[in-house]
Amino acid sequence: MHFDEAATELLSITVDGTDHSYEATVDANHDGTDDTVHVDTDHGSYEYTDTDGDGVADTLSQFDPDGHVTGHAVFDAATREWDDTASPEPTTLHGVDPTAAPTIDSNADGVADTALTHAADGATVLATDTDGDGSADTVTQIDATGAVTTYDHASDGTWRESGHGNLADEQAPAVGHAVIDPTTGAWIRQ
Repeated sequence: MHFDEAATELLSITVDGTDHSYEATVDANHDGTDDTVHVDTDHGSYEYTDTDGDGVADTLSQFDPDGHVTGHAVFDAATREWDDTASPEPTTLHGVDPTAAPTIDSNADGVADTALTHAADGATVLATDTDGDGSADTVTQIDATGAVTTYDHASDGTWRESGHGNLADEQAPAVGHAVIDPTTGAWIRQ
C-alpha cells in the first residue's frame, strides 16, 4: 500500500478504531485546500475525504485498477467505524439543493424531470426524477475540472455513488445514466 504524501494539509483517518494522520494531496471540492488522501494498492486505490472541513476523513471511496468505483463508506463518529451502507446526501458534497424544480426534459417524454443548478465553487448539479414520483432519484455532479460523479437514491433512503469519471478523458467510460456530448454539450441518455 502506498500513501501519496506530497501536500501539507493533515487529515485524520480512523482505521480499525485507531487514528492516523496523513498529508492530503487532492483538493476534491476545488476550494484551494487539499482534503483527500489518495492510497494506491495492488488491487486499485482508496480515497479518504474530509467533506466538512474539520480535518477528519468522513467519506471513503474505493476504486478498481481502471478507476471505476467499487465501494463507498461514510465514517460514523459515534461508533468510530466506516459504514458502507450509507452515503452523504448529495447536497452535502457541493452545497446544492437537488430538490430544485425541474426545467429539463431529459428523456423527451414531454415532462420536465431534471433540475440544473450551479454551485459557487463552479460545480454543476443535475437532479433527475427517473421514475416520475416527483423527487430526484439520480444526482450527477460535475465539478469545475470536468470530474463527474453520479449518485442513485437507494430503496433504504441513502444515496450511493454509481459512477465516476471525467469529461476531459476521451477514453472515459460513460458515467451514470447519461453523458454529455462534447461537441453539442447536450446530455445523451443511455
